[in-house]
Order: sequence, then structure tokens, then C-alpha cells
Amino acid sequence: MKVTTKKYIFITYTILFTILCIVVFYPFYVNHLSLIWGLSGQDGISQHYAALTYYGEYIRNFFSNLIHGNFSLPMWDTSIGYGSDIISSLNYYAIGDPLNLVYAFANKSNAEYLYNFMIIFRAYLAGISFIIFGCYLKKNSHGIIIGSLIYVFSGFFLIYGIRHPFFLNPMIYLPLLIMAVEKIYRKEKPYLFTIMIAVSAMSNFYFFYMLTIAAVIYALIRFPVYKESGFFKTIGRFAGWYILGLGISMIILLPVLIGFSNNARSASTVNYFNIFLYQKAYYIGVIQQSIGYHPLTRATSLNYVALAYLAIIALFLKKSKERFAYKASIIVSIIIILFPIFGYVMHAFTYPTNRWNFVLALVVACTVTEVYEDLLNLTLLQKLGIAVGIIFYCLLYKLMSDGMLDIKLAIIVLILTALVLLLINIFPFLSKFNLKHFLMYGVVCFSICVSAFAHYSLKLSQVTVKYVTNGKAYKTLCEKETNILKESDIKNNKLDRIESINSNIPNWGLVDHIPNTTNYLSVTDKNVSNTLMDLGLTQYQYKFKFKKLDLRENLMNLYGVKYIITNKQSHKKIPSGYQLINENDRSKLYENKNILPFGYSYNSYITESEYQKLNAGQKEQAMLQSAVIDDNVSVSAKKTVYSDNTITKDVGTNYVFHKKKQKQKNVTIKIPKNYISAHCYLYLQDVRLTPYNTGRNHILYDGKNNSRFSVNIAGHKLTLYNPEAGSIYDTGKRSYLIDIDTSNIDRSKDATVTFTLKRPNEYTIGKISVVNINDKQQNANLNALKNAPHLTNISYDGANHFSGDITTKDNRILCIPISYNKGWKATDNGKPVKLLKVNGMLCGISLNAGKHHIKLDYTTPGLKAGACTSLISLIILIGFILRNRKSHIYKKSNIQ
Repeated sequence: MKVTTKKYIFITYTILFTILCIVVFYPFYVNHLSLIWGLSGQDGISQHYAALTYYGEYIRNFFSNLIHGNFSLPMWDTSIGYGSDIISSLNYYAIGDPLNLVYAFANKSNAEYLYNFMIIFRAYLAGISFIIFGCYLKKNSHGIIIGSLIYVFSGFFLIYGIRHPFFLNPMIYLPLLIMAVEKIYRKEKPYLFTIMIAVSAMSNFYFFYMLTIAAVIYALIRFPVYKESGFFKTIGRFAGWYILGLGISMIILLPVLIGFSNNARSASTVNYFNIFLYQKAYYIGVIQQSIGYHPLTRATSLNYVALAYLAIIALFLKKSKERFAYKASIIVSIIIILFPIFGYVMHAFTYPTNRWNFVLALVVACTVTEVYEDLLNLTLLQKLGIAVGIIFYCLLYKLMSDGMLDIKLAIIVLILTALVLLLINIFPFLSKFNLKHFLMYGVVCFSICVSAFAHYSLKLSQVTVKYVTNGKAYKTLCEKETNILKESDIKNNKLDRIESINSNIPNWGLVDHIPNTTNYLSVTDKNVSNTLMDLGLTQYQYKFKFKKLDLRENLMNLYGVKYIITNKQSHKKIPSGYQLINENDRSKLYENKNILPFGYSYNSYITESEYQKLNAGQKEQAMLQSAVIDDNVSVSAKKTVYSDNTITKDVGTNYVFHKKKQKQKNVTIKIPKNYISAHCYLYLQDVRLTPYNTGRNHILYDGKNNSRFSVNIAGHKLTLYNPEAGSIYDTGKRSYLIDIDTSNIDRSKDATVTFTLKRPNEYTIGKISVVNINDKQQNANLNALKNAPHLTNISYDGANHFSGDITTKDNRILCIPISYNKGWKATDNGKPVKLLKVNGMLCGISLNAGKHHIKLDYTTPGLKAGACTSLISLIILIGFILRNRKSHIYKKSNIQ
């Protein structure tokens, strides 16, 4: 392909891409919206924006430290969840992606504008990547331009790309990776393959897995063309360069894989009997969505332009051995999208979902590029096939989609596209001055614009109402918290946690490095997740998303929560130990004046297996009495038995509430008046929401992830999160411990609990109880823990190094409210000691009587080994390149 032709392709693509972006994102512009999804705390604001802003500062600090001779790398941050490894937690969103290095120039005031730009820039690069691939295959230049637009503005970008910026990275990498596979088959330089493997693996392990599968499938489809090289020899060549690419990526990939091995989210429940077929509505929706804009479940995002639908028909109605790869790719993609078992495999065996649709977008776009010249010169059979395809889609609309405006729009665009093709095929004069090509550009751009209208216009969807207003990202995330902390001159020691009661935005403390009680990150330590779920917290939503400690004073003490922030108008009851220290026009700040020391100690322990036999209220009380440690761990402190200072009274068992209609339903249950004491909890065990349409073997039903129902007791109404059975975030049976405000209860009468059922479900509750607390004994246990030997002279650098002193007169177990991780190494008076996991999720050390200087030092597990592997692999790659270059120069000199 001539350079002038390539230049024409790039210039034309850039112009059309710019125009389309103006039209596509006009609804955002006119409504003064950013491209940050998450006005109510969704992923865009709480995960992506927060992580990228954090990463920008992280990069600047790293290079600033290097300039000043400080070569240490911060590897731990207490503001990530309850404290977590920086690389393994944030790789998913930021670290490792070379494009995110630009965030070094971002700060809290301009990060959102760079965020907006990078979404558009990533989409632009995806098109450039497609063009490079098309030029390599020497395809029609106009077909390449149209294919690139179809690829970029597919449903994957319009639905998920702007929600999750890193979802666009695999769209950039995939065409180059497939091109690299071709290069190896053609016995050209294999270095692009190794480089793409390395970059993909470092950027995001989640999509790297999908990219690998896509590359393998493509290689198998193309193998018959290159079979003379031999199957096993070909596998060996690919494997060698693949392993080398993996080796280069290990500085990031190895720590991430180690962190992921303990991830809470990976432990999802799957019904293996119900992952073979979707519901009937799904299959109808796939056809509707193929060129339309109809939403679908399981992350299925097609929404291709009408021309793509017609191009696929044309592909299959013309015999050509050279097009076997295209036909096979379409067939394989359709099979994968039609059966949930394949979505399950593509999603790394966690749950069935179709986030791999960027691969299908490439297949469809490449098909259009391949048959572009055919579309300009259709055979009679192809014309008839296209006519039948249009009639089929129209009949489907009439039978299944009548009244759906988005599908009606799709049919209009489909017919318009067919008419344009008909005109081009009938009138030869349109070939002059490239009119036929401009008509093709026009109909494709029009189709994309209508698609964007269907996605983002308030007339057809409510998508844009969930996006953050321009210039308000930092304010939405955390401004009210940071403002009152600054006004109160609270010094952030990176240890004292803060609970923001009225904030619905998780990870609000991440940008300003403020330890808090929220977490919403895909890579979350399962020790933290499981411990908090076991405590019956109502603000625990999913295995990787939990917010707040329900103002349970004992838990806040145990986990080092020193401050509470609440809205000025809040009427929530603040625990007695917290005193108001400041307020402004929006917020109030409370400080715990009786907080446990940071680094408290126990003189006894109970085992994890004994702890798990207790109910949620008893577990809280148990941690006030004794340390909870794993079974079969040897410590110097004495073993004890939990002394129960609660009284649990069962109200009833095996409740089943049926709700088949959409209308809200209330169910009331009486609680005997003698069950209520001054301090008690309502305890709901084994709560489960099950849709009525489940239970049929081999059919996958979609549970709602945000299913919730309300509990009202003593005038206190609380919404409980409980993803339905079949939901991708299904946590199984859940238990909830709900504080009862007894000041609103007439103790002379029976109390009532009202459950508000909001969705059609079968609601089951295994047991309803009231857990009464002996306040006198609880306070005695808490005071004993406060007065026990504790750490003094605490020093923490905000990252990898923590130290403190403690003197004990007996054998004890020290508990430090820092999340347990195998990357922490402990020393006692300079000697290495075993680090214990205490109370399910915190760091602990067994102490003998005497004086102790305790140090904790953190190193990301796998980082050193990964760095060495990357260095060696990089040296090997450079060696291959130099050797090849030297050999090339030698051959060239001999020829001369």
C-alpha cells in the first residue's frame, strides 16, 4: 500500500472520528456532563477517577523521590480499603497501563479533564490500531476507514468503554496482537507479538486473559493456511515468544497474580447446571441488538451499524476459500455469544458475562473491510439475501418488538443503508469522483449518530443522568469530608480511620490518602471481605464493595475508627464515645475520645473454628474478650473459651414471603415485648432473595445485583442489600445484625418489624432473633482492652514501615489494626517473628513478657522476583533483536 494511500486513510479517519465524537458526545456537552460515570458512587467516580488521580500523584512522588536520592517505592497504603497493596489493588484500573503515565500531569483540579480526553484518545487509538492491521493485510483503503469506525463506535465502546476507560485498552491491543500472530505465521520478525503480550499482561490481567484466548482461536483458524510449518513446531514458536512476553511483564503481572489469588471477588458461586442456555428473551435481544440499541444483560454489547449486518449476509452468500477465516470467526463468535458456558470460560471461570465483545467488534469490522468491494458490486444472490435479512428483521420487530422506538430506529437505518447500496449497485456514474465511497461513509456515520442518540439522548435513555457534572468530580468524590478535616486541623497520620456516615461514594479517602471504612475495588482481600460479612453489616453490599461499620462502636474501636463525619442534617444516633468537635454548613465531625490504642493486646485467644460457631453479635463481643487466631497456630498466650454476655431470643424460623407482582408489599412480624432490652439487635439469619423463574435446569436466569428490601423497626427504616440468586454478585445466604433504637419503642407493648418487599421474589429468612447485650459486661471487656498493654512511640511512614514499643508483664497477643498481608514481615527487638492473622483480618504478633520493639516492613509479594524475571527477559529480547540485526547486516554485505 502506497504511503500516500496510508496518509489518506489516517487523515480521513481522523476527520471522521472528530466529527463523530462531536455528534456522539453532544448530549454530554449540552448537559454540562463529564464522561465520568458514577454520580451515585458507580465505578467511574469511585474506582477509575479515584485510582487515576491517585496514580498521577504516585508517579510524581516516585520521580521526585528519585531526584532527591530516595529510592524507596511506596507499596502499601492504608487508604485503599482497610489497607492494601498498591500495585495489586490498582493495576486493574491504572498501574501498568503505559497510557496512564500521562496522569503524572494530573492533579485534583484537572484530572477529570484529562480523564475525559483519555477516553476519546483511547478510542481514537483503537481505530488507528485497526487501520495498521488493515494496511498490513493490504485491504481496500475505504473499507479500512469504514471498518475502523465500525470497530471504534461499536456497542462495546458506547456502553462500556466510557464507563470503564481501561475497557478500551484491549480494543487497542487486539488488532496489533492478531497482526503479530500473522507475522509469526509469515515468518516475519516476531518481536511485535512479544511486545504486545508484555504490554497487555502489564496493563490488565483480566483482559489479557481474553486477549490470549482470542489470539489462540485466531491462530487455530488461520493454521490451515500455514500448515506446512507443522502443528507442533508452530506451537513451539508461538509459545516461546509468548513466554518471553510474559517474562517481560512479570514486574507487574506476578505481584498482581499473587494478590488475585487471595481475591474475594474470585470466589463467586456458580450453578453449573444453569450455564448452558440463556432465557428466550436473551436470544431475541441478541438479534434486536445486532444493529439496534436494545439493552441486554450479561454485558452483551453489540450495537453494530446496519452496514455490518448486511456485510455479514454478503460474506456468507459468496463462495471463497480465502474467506474461510472470516466465516469461521463469525460462526465461532455467534456460538460463544449464544451459550453462557462460553461466557463463563471467557470470564476466567467466575461467572458468565460477555465482556469479551470487543473481540466480536473486531471480527465484524474486519468482515466489513473484507467484503467492502463486494458491497459495491453485489451479486443477485447477495441482493436477495440482503432483502431476506431486512424482511426477517422487520418481522421480528412486528412480532417481538412492536412499540420499541430504539428497534424502530434501527429498522429505518437498515432500510436506508440497503437503499444506498442499491443505488450504488444500479447507477455506475456514482463511481465518479468517489461518490460511492462518500455515500458509504455517510450512511455509516449516520448509523453511528443514530446509535449514539439512542444510547445517550434523554428522550430514549437515562444513561447520561448517571454521569458527573463537569468540574465536580473531586467535589462529588470527597470534598465535604476533606474540607471539614482541614478546617478542624486534623493531622492525617495515615493510621486513624474515618467513617463518613452519609457518603454513598466508596473509596472517598483514596485520593487524599485518608484511611476510611469503605472499599469498592475488584481486587479485594478475601480476609477483609469475609470478616466484615460475617459480622452482619448492613452496609456490606458485595464481596468487593462494603461501606461503613453501621456505627457499631465496638467494631469502630477494634478497627481504629477515630472520627465520624456526618451531614449537618443527619439525625443518626452517634455512639456515646464520640464527641462533636467541629461543624460547618454541610458537615459535622465527631472524635472518639475513648478509642482503643492503635496496637492493643490480649492475654488470651480463641480459635477461628470456635469463632465461626458464634452469631454476628457474639463475634463482635468475642473480639472484645480474646484474640481470634487461626487453628493450629502456636502462641504463648493462653487459650480460652468465649464467655457469652449476650442473650439470643428466637422470634421464629423458616420465614418465606412471596411477592409475584411489581407493586410494593409490606409484611409485619411481632416481637414479644419481653424480648427487647436497653441494648439489643434484630438478627436476621440466612436471608435469600430468589427470582421465581429460576430452577429450570440448563437455563441461566439473571438475578438483580442491586436487589434490596427494607426493614422498619421502631421507626428506623433501613435498606438491606441482598443480590438475588443468579446475580453475578450473588453472595449466597446473608445475615444482618440491625441495631434497635429502643428509645422509640413502647416497652409495655409488643414491638413490630415491617419488611418492605420491593421486587418480585421469593424472600426467605432462616431465622429472626433478638440479640440482647449485657452492657455492663461489654463495657468491662472494652475497658480491660483499653487498659491492657499497648503500643507506644508509634512511627509510620505512610507506606511500608511501621514500628512501636510495648511492655508486657505476661504472655500476650498484640493486635495492630493494619490489614494482614503476607507481604508484611515482623521483627521483635530486631529478630524476625511470625506475623499472625488476628480477628480475621488484622496483623498480630505473639509476645512473651518483657519489653518489645515491634517493626513491620512491607514488600509487595512477588515484586522482586518479578522485577528480576522482567530484566532477564528484556535482556533476552534485546539480544534476539541485536542478533537478528547483525545477521541482516551480514547478509546485506554479502549480497553487495
